[in-house]
Amino acid sequence: MKNRNRKILVQKGAVTILLTVMVLNVLLVIGLGVSVLIFQQIKSSVQSGESVVAFYAADAGAERCLYEIRQNDAVSCPYTDISLDFDSRAKYTTVYDYAVSSTTMVSAGQYLGTNRKVELNW
Repeated sequence: MKNRNRKILVQKGAVTILLTVMVLNVLLVIGLGVSVLIFQQIKSSVQSGESVVAFYAADAGAERCLYEIRQNDAVSCPYTDISLDFDSRAKYTTVYDYAVSSTTMVSAGQYLGTNRKVELNW
């Protein structure tokens, strides 16, 4: 009888340890899942900031090309791969296609591997 009671007490301890390990594993999986989601959101927010800079670089290229066209009556825009003054990592390339019926300008901005384009038609 004494031996049987000792076995039951040992088994109760084993069940408690097993249950504790299972609960900790579940908490670990939940924690890892949440951390992966947080890191993805941080990466996404950094990329959206880079996207805004690339967009404004493309916009600056389009504005500069329009300025040159209006000032000099140019039929081409000679600006390609220009680095902006405020940040040497931001660049733009502008392609201007002049035609009598329709004119198209495409300005592409780059910043840290992020590309954005602005297209103007008139």
